[in-house]
Amino acid sequence: LENLHAQDNNATVETRWCQLRNVIQSIVLEVIARTRCQNQDCFAENYADISNSLVEKNGLHKAYMNLQTDATKAAFFRRHCLLQ
Repeated sequence: LENLHAQDNNATVETRWCQLRNVIQSIVLEVIARTRCQNQDCFAENYADISNSLVEKNGLHKAYMNLQTDATKAAFFRRHCLLQ
């Protein structure tokens, strides 16, 4: 923002808007970079817990899907036998 205060008096409004836009973009990029690093640290610290939770969730989901498939197959074969 220091560069924004020391502007040329002859600068056009468009030039000033471009300068302001550039300053805002650079500030936003710095803030996003800092936030991203903080979030990555959080995930790095909790990686084992997150990984274990995902493994458990996926295992339970797979077991549920297998049960659902087995039940569907059994129902199909029961009906198939009745039709013959």
